[in-house]
Amino acid sequence: MTKINCTTSPVCPICKEQIENSIINGVVKNNNTYSVYKCDSCQVWVTHPFPSHEELTKLYSTGNYRTKTGKRFNPALEYIIYLLTVRKRKRIERFRDHGRILDIGCGRGLFLHIMQEDGWDVAGQEFSEISASYASDIYGIDVRTGELKDCEYESESFDVVNINHVLEHLENPDEVIAECYRILKKGGLLVTAVPNIDSLQGLFGQKHWFQLDLPCHLYHFSSKSLFDLLQKNSFKVELTRHFKFEYNPFGWLQTLYNASGIPENLLYNLLKSADLRKKDHDTSPTMDYLKTIALIPLYLPLSLMLSIIEAIIKKGGTIEVYSIKKEPV
Repeated sequence: MTKINCTTSPVCPICKEQIENSIINGVVKNNNTYSVYKCDSCQVWVTHPFPSHEELTKLYSTGNYRTKTGKRFNPALEYIIYLLTVRKRKRIERFRDHGRILDIGCGRGLFLHIMQEDGWDVAGQEFSEISASYASDIYGIDVRTGELKDCEYESESFDVVNINHVLEHLENPDEVIAECYRILKKGGLLVTAVPNIDSLQGLFGQKHWFQLDLPCHLYHFSSKSLFDLLQKNSFKVELTRHFKFEYNPFGWLQTLYNASGIPENLLYNLLKSADLRKKDHDTSPTMDYLKTIALIPLYLPLSLMLSIIEAIIKKGGTIEVYSIKKEPV
Protein backbone atom coordinates (compact mmCIF):
# COMPACT_ATOMS: atom_id res chain seq x y z
CA MET A 1 0.00 0.00 0.00
CA THR A 2 1.29 3.41 -0.95
CA LYS A 3 1.81 5.69 2.04
CA ILE A 4 2.33 9.42 1.96
CA ASN A 5 3.62 11.62 4.74
CA CYS A 6 4.22 15.32 5.03
CA THR A 7 8.04 15.16 4.91
CA THR A 8 8.41 13.69 1.41
CA SER A 9 6.72 14.31 -1.91
CA PRO A 10 4.16 11.66 -2.86
CA VAL A 11 4.73 8.47 -4.85
CA CYS A 12 2.61 7.70 -7.90
CA PRO A 13 0.33 4.69 -7.19
CA ILE A 14 0.68 3.44 -10.78
CA CYS A 15 4.34 3.85 -11.78
CA LYS A 16 5.71 4.14 -8.19
CA GLU A 17 7.89 7.11 -9.14
CA GLN A 18 8.40 10.10 -6.85
CA ILE A 19 6.21 13.06 -7.88
CA GLU A 20 7.73 16.53 -7.68
CA ASN A 21 5.16 18.52 -9.66
CA SER A 22 2.88 20.38 -7.23
CA ILE A 23 -0.18 21.74 -9.10
CA ILE A 24 -2.64 22.91 -6.42
CA ASN A 25 -1.38 24.34 -3.14
CA GLY A 26 -2.62 25.88 0.06
CA VAL A 27 -5.98 24.13 0.43
CA VAL A 28 -6.90 24.51 4.11
CA LYS A 29 -9.34 21.97 5.57
CA ASN A 30 -9.91 21.04 9.19
CA ASN A 31 -6.95 23.17 10.30
CA ASN A 32 -4.61 21.28 7.94
CA THR A 33 -3.07 22.46 4.66
CA TYR A 34 -3.07 20.19 1.61
CA SER A 35 -1.52 20.22 -1.85
CA VAL A 36 -2.18 18.18 -4.98
CA TYR A 37 0.73 16.74 -6.98
CA LYS A 38 0.58 15.49 -10.57
CA CYS A 39 2.54 12.57 -12.01
CA ASP A 40 3.64 13.66 -15.50
CA SER A 41 4.06 10.03 -16.54
CA CYS A 42 0.73 8.52 -15.44
CA GLN A 43 -1.37 11.68 -15.23
CA VAL A 44 -2.65 10.72 -11.77
CA TRP A 45 -2.92 13.48 -9.15
CA VAL A 46 -2.19 12.79 -5.49
CA THR A 47 -3.31 14.56 -2.31
CA HIS A 48 -0.42 15.43 -0.03
CA PRO A 49 -0.19 14.72 2.82
CA PHE A 50 -2.70 11.92 3.32
CA PRO A 51 -5.02 12.52 6.28
CA SER A 52 -4.44 10.17 9.19
CA HIS A 53 -6.57 7.07 9.68
CA GLU A 54 -8.24 8.77 12.64
CA GLU A 55 -9.07 11.83 10.54
CA LEU A 56 -10.55 9.71 7.75
CA THR A 57 -12.63 7.74 10.24
CA LYS A 58 -14.06 10.99 11.60
CA LEU A 59 -14.76 12.37 8.12
CA TYR A 60 -16.79 9.30 7.12
CA SER A 61 -18.51 8.78 10.46
CA THR A 62 -22.28 8.45 10.76
CA GLY A 63 -23.73 11.85 11.54
CA ASN A 64 -21.04 13.61 9.53
CA TYR A 65 -20.80 11.97 6.08
CA ARG A 66 -24.26 10.34 6.17
CA THR A 67 -27.18 9.83 8.53
CA LYS A 68 -27.91 6.57 10.36
CA THR A 69 -30.18 5.59 7.47
CA GLY A 70 -27.37 6.24 5.00
CA LYS A 71 -29.21 9.16 3.40
CA ARG A 72 -27.47 12.47 2.73
CA PHE A 73 -30.01 14.76 1.05
CA ASN A 74 -33.56 16.00 1.31
CA PRO A 75 -36.38 13.63 0.16
CA ALA A 76 -36.79 15.19 -3.31
CA LEU A 77 -33.11 14.73 -4.17
CA GLU A 78 -33.09 11.24 -2.67
CA TYR A 79 -35.91 10.26 -5.05
CA ILE A 80 -33.97 11.62 -8.04
CA ILE A 81 -30.95 9.58 -6.91
CA TYR A 82 -33.17 6.50 -6.78
CA LEU A 83 -34.38 7.02 -10.36
CA LEU A 84 -30.85 7.59 -11.65
CA THR A 85 -29.68 4.43 -9.89
CA VAL A 86 -32.38 2.45 -11.72
CA ARG A 87 -31.01 3.85 -14.99
CA LYS A 88 -27.55 2.60 -14.04
CA ARG A 89 -28.95 -0.89 -13.46
CA LYS A 90 -30.32 -0.84 -17.01
CA ARG A 91 -26.93 0.20 -18.41
CA ILE A 92 -25.21 -2.66 -16.63
CA GLU A 93 -27.78 -5.10 -17.99
CA ARG A 94 -26.75 -4.14 -21.52
CA PHE A 95 -23.47 -5.92 -20.75
CA ARG A 96 -24.61 -8.67 -18.37
CA ASP A 97 -28.03 -10.30 -18.16
CA HIS A 98 -28.08 -10.72 -14.37
CA GLY A 99 -25.68 -12.76 -12.23
CA ARG A 100 -23.67 -11.99 -9.11
CA ILE A 101 -22.59 -8.40 -8.43
CA LEU A 102 -20.30 -6.81 -5.84
CA ASP A 103 -20.52 -3.13 -4.91
CA ILE A 104 -17.29 -1.79 -3.38
CA GLY A 105 -18.03 0.95 -0.86
CA CYS A 106 -21.72 0.07 -0.98
CA GLY A 107 -22.80 2.63 1.65
CA ARG A 108 -26.46 2.27 2.60
CA GLY A 109 -26.96 -0.40 -0.08
CA LEU A 110 -29.48 1.41 -2.29
CA PHE A 111 -27.76 0.37 -5.53
CA LEU A 112 -27.56 -3.28 -4.44
CA HIS A 113 -31.17 -3.22 -3.23
CA ILE A 114 -32.30 -2.05 -6.68
CA MET A 115 -30.20 -4.77 -8.35
CA GLN A 116 -31.53 -7.39 -5.92
CA GLU A 117 -35.15 -6.45 -6.66
CA ASP A 118 -34.44 -7.13 -10.33
CA GLY A 119 -33.13 -10.63 -9.62
CA TRP A 120 -29.41 -10.09 -9.14
CA ASP A 121 -27.41 -12.00 -6.52
CA VAL A 122 -25.80 -9.13 -4.59
CA ALA A 123 -22.92 -8.60 -2.17
CA GLY A 124 -21.39 -5.48 -0.69
CA GLN A 125 -18.11 -4.31 0.78
CA GLU A 126 -17.72 -1.45 3.24
CA PHE A 127 -14.87 -0.22 5.39
CA SER A 128 -16.60 -0.21 8.77
CA GLU A 129 -19.40 -2.15 10.43
CA ILE A 130 -21.25 1.07 11.23
CA SER A 131 -21.35 2.07 7.56
CA ALA A 132 -22.44 -1.44 6.54
CA SER A 133 -25.20 -1.80 9.14
CA TYR A 134 -28.06 -0.20 7.18
CA ALA A 135 -27.50 -2.30 4.05
CA SER A 136 -27.29 -5.51 6.06
CA ASP A 137 -30.02 -4.78 8.62
CA ILE A 138 -32.65 -3.14 6.40
CA TYR A 139 -32.03 -4.71 2.98
CA GLY A 140 -30.61 -8.02 4.21
CA ILE A 141 -27.54 -7.68 1.98
CA ASP A 142 -24.39 -9.67 2.67
CA VAL A 143 -21.86 -6.92 3.40
CA ARG A 144 -18.29 -7.69 4.40
CA THR A 145 -16.22 -5.04 6.12
CA GLY A 146 -12.56 -4.04 5.98
CA GLU A 147 -10.12 -3.81 3.07
CA LEU A 148 -11.29 -5.56 -0.09
CA LYS A 149 -8.37 -8.00 -0.07
CA ASP A 150 -9.26 -9.01 3.49
CA CYS A 151 -12.87 -9.87 2.60
CA GLU A 152 -11.64 -13.20 1.16
CA TYR A 153 -13.94 -13.42 -1.83
CA GLU A 154 -13.32 -16.48 -3.96
CA SER A 155 -11.51 -16.11 -7.28
CA GLU A 156 -13.77 -15.68 -10.31
CA SER A 157 -16.90 -15.46 -8.16
CA PHE A 158 -18.56 -12.30 -9.55
CA ASP A 159 -20.04 -11.37 -12.90
CA VAL A 160 -19.91 -7.62 -12.17
CA VAL A 161 -17.96 -5.39 -9.76
CA ASN A 162 -19.05 -1.79 -9.25
CA ILE A 163 -16.81 0.99 -7.86
CA ASN A 164 -18.84 4.19 -7.96
CA HIS A 165 -16.97 7.30 -6.76
CA VAL A 166 -15.00 5.22 -4.27
CA LEU A 167 -11.63 4.61 -5.96
CA GLU A 168 -10.51 8.20 -5.32
CA HIS A 169 -11.05 7.66 -1.57
CA LEU A 170 -8.75 4.63 -1.33
CA GLU A 171 -5.09 4.55 -0.34
CA ASN A 172 -4.38 1.61 -2.66
CA PRO A 173 -6.31 1.99 -5.95
CA ASP A 174 -3.88 -0.22 -7.87
CA GLU A 175 -4.29 -3.09 -5.41
CA VAL A 176 -8.07 -2.74 -5.47
CA ILE A 177 -8.27 -2.96 -9.28
CA ALA A 178 -5.96 -5.99 -9.21
CA GLU A 179 -8.21 -7.65 -6.64
CA CYS A 180 -11.24 -6.89 -8.81
CA TYR A 181 -9.54 -8.76 -11.63
CA ARG A 182 -9.00 -11.78 -9.38
CA ILE A 183 -12.59 -12.04 -8.14
CA LEU A 184 -14.27 -11.39 -11.51
CA LYS A 185 -15.20 -14.27 -13.75
CA LYS A 186 -13.65 -14.54 -17.20
CA GLY A 187 -15.16 -11.78 -19.28
CA GLY A 188 -16.56 -10.15 -16.15
CA LEU A 189 -17.58 -6.50 -16.09
CA LEU A 190 -15.92 -3.79 -13.97
CA VAL A 191 -17.80 -0.48 -13.67
CA THR A 192 -15.64 2.37 -12.40
CA ALA A 193 -16.69 6.00 -11.91
CA VAL A 194 -14.47 8.81 -10.61
CA PRO A 195 -14.34 12.61 -10.76
CA ASN A 196 -12.26 13.79 -13.73
CA ILE A 197 -9.64 16.26 -12.55
CA ASP A 198 -8.75 16.96 -16.20
CA SER A 199 -12.32 18.09 -16.88
CA LEU A 200 -13.21 21.63 -17.87
CA GLN A 201 -14.76 22.23 -14.46
CA GLY A 202 -11.69 20.82 -12.72
CA LEU A 203 -9.32 22.98 -14.76
CA PHE A 204 -11.52 26.05 -14.24
CA GLY A 205 -12.17 25.53 -10.55
CA GLN A 206 -8.72 24.39 -9.37
CA LYS A 207 -8.84 24.58 -5.55
CA HIS A 208 -12.48 25.75 -5.80
CA TRP A 209 -13.59 22.70 -7.81
CA PHE A 210 -16.45 21.05 -5.94
CA GLN A 211 -15.33 17.49 -6.71
CA LEU A 212 -11.74 18.08 -5.60
CA ASP A 213 -13.06 17.36 -2.09
CA LEU A 214 -9.85 17.46 -0.05
CA PRO A 215 -8.85 15.62 2.04
CA CYS A 216 -11.48 12.92 1.39
CA HIS A 217 -10.22 12.34 -2.16
CA LEU A 218 -6.72 10.91 -1.86
CA TYR A 219 -6.20 10.36 -5.60
CA HIS A 220 -7.54 12.31 -8.57
CA PHE A 221 -7.90 10.68 -11.97
CA SER A 222 -7.97 11.83 -15.58
CA SER A 223 -9.22 9.64 -18.42
CA LYS A 224 -5.63 8.67 -19.21
CA SER A 225 -4.66 7.73 -15.67
CA LEU A 226 -7.83 5.68 -15.15
CA PHE A 227 -7.41 3.90 -18.49
CA ASP A 228 -3.74 3.18 -17.67
CA LEU A 229 -4.72 1.71 -14.32
CA LEU A 230 -7.36 -0.53 -15.88
CA GLN A 231 -5.15 -1.65 -18.76
CA LYS A 232 -2.25 -2.34 -16.42
CA ASN A 233 -4.51 -4.80 -14.61
CA SER A 234 -5.70 -6.51 -17.83
CA PHE A 235 -9.05 -4.79 -18.33
CA LYS A 236 -10.29 -3.77 -21.77
CA VAL A 237 -12.29 -0.53 -21.87
CA GLU A 238 -15.60 -1.05 -23.70
CA LEU A 239 -17.52 2.14 -22.90
CA THR A 240 -16.64 5.53 -21.42
CA ARG A 241 -19.28 8.04 -20.32
CA HIS A 242 -18.37 11.68 -19.68
CA PHE A 243 -21.74 12.83 -18.41
CA LYS A 244 -23.62 11.80 -15.26
CA PHE A 245 -26.66 13.88 -14.48
CA GLU A 246 -26.28 13.42 -10.72
CA TYR A 247 -22.69 14.74 -10.73
CA ASN A 248 -21.72 16.94 -13.68
CA PRO A 249 -24.22 19.85 -13.68
CA PHE A 250 -24.09 20.28 -9.93
CA GLY A 251 -20.30 20.02 -10.03
CA TRP A 252 -20.25 23.04 -12.30
CA LEU A 253 -22.93 24.87 -10.30
CA GLN A 254 -21.20 24.55 -6.95
CA THR A 255 -17.80 25.30 -8.48
CA LEU A 256 -19.14 28.55 -9.94
CA TYR A 257 -20.50 29.51 -6.52
CA ASN A 258 -17.21 28.60 -4.80
CA ALA A 259 -15.23 30.69 -7.31
CA SER A 260 -17.58 33.63 -6.68
CA GLY A 261 -16.44 34.03 -3.08
CA ILE A 262 -19.58 32.58 -1.49
CA PRO A 263 -18.69 30.30 1.48
CA GLU A 264 -17.47 26.99 0.12
CA ASN A 265 -20.16 24.43 -0.73
CA LEU A 266 -22.92 26.50 0.86
CA LEU A 267 -25.53 25.35 -1.66
CA TYR A 268 -24.47 21.71 -1.29
CA ASN A 269 -24.90 21.87 2.46
CA LEU A 270 -28.30 23.51 2.12
CA LEU A 271 -29.46 20.57 0.00
CA LYS A 272 -28.45 18.02 2.62
CA SER A 273 -30.85 16.53 5.12
CA ALA A 274 -31.30 18.82 8.12
CA ASP A 275 -29.14 16.79 10.51
CA LEU A 276 -26.19 16.75 8.11
CA ARG A 277 -25.93 20.45 7.41
CA LYS A 278 -22.61 21.71 8.62
CA LYS A 279 -22.89 23.90 11.66
CA ASP A 280 -20.36 26.40 10.34
CA HIS A 281 -22.84 27.33 7.59
CA ASP A 282 -25.69 27.89 10.03
CA THR A 283 -24.14 31.28 10.85
CA SER A 284 -23.36 32.33 7.28
CA PRO A 285 -24.35 35.96 6.64
CA THR A 286 -27.83 36.45 5.18
CA MET A 287 -26.21 38.16 2.20
CA ASP A 288 -24.51 34.88 1.20
CA TYR A 289 -27.88 33.13 1.03
CA LEU A 290 -29.36 36.00 -0.97
CA LYS A 291 -26.42 35.88 -3.42
CA THR A 292 -26.88 32.14 -3.82
CA ILE A 293 -30.55 32.57 -4.68
CA ALA A 294 -29.96 35.58 -6.93
CA LEU A 295 -27.33 33.76 -9.02
CA ILE A 296 -29.43 30.65 -9.71
CA PRO A 297 -31.06 32.05 -12.91
CA LEU A 298 -27.56 32.70 -14.29
CA TYR A 299 -25.53 29.80 -12.91
CA LEU A 300 -28.03 26.94 -13.35
CA PRO A 301 -28.45 27.16 -17.16
CA LEU A 302 -24.75 27.99 -17.51
CA SER A 303 -23.88 24.82 -15.55
CA LEU A 304 -26.10 22.67 -17.76
CA MET A 305 -24.60 24.17 -20.93
CA LEU A 306 -21.01 23.72 -19.73
CA SER A 307 -21.73 20.12 -18.66
CA ILE A 308 -22.97 19.28 -22.14
CA ILE A 309 -20.01 20.99 -23.80
CA GLU A 310 -17.41 19.22 -21.65
CA ALA A 311 -19.09 15.86 -22.24
CA ILE A 312 -19.08 16.39 -26.02
CA ILE A 313 -15.35 17.13 -26.04
CA LYS A 314 -14.75 14.24 -23.60
CA LYS A 315 -13.69 16.47 -20.72
CA GLY A 316 -16.67 15.72 -18.48
CA GLY A 317 -16.53 16.29 -14.72
CA THR A 318 -17.10 12.57 -14.16
CA ILE A 319 -15.65 9.55 -15.98
CA GLU A 320 -17.65 6.31 -15.90
CA VAL A 321 -15.86 3.37 -17.52
CA TYR A 322 -17.26 -0.07 -18.36
CA SER A 323 -14.38 -2.51 -18.86
CA ILE A 324 -14.11 -6.24 -19.40
CA LYS A 325 -11.69 -8.66 -17.74
CA LYS A 326 -9.40 -10.08 -20.39
CA GLU A 327 -6.80 -12.81 -20.26
CA PRO A 328 -3.34 -11.40 -19.39
CA VAL A 329 -0.81 -11.39 -22.19
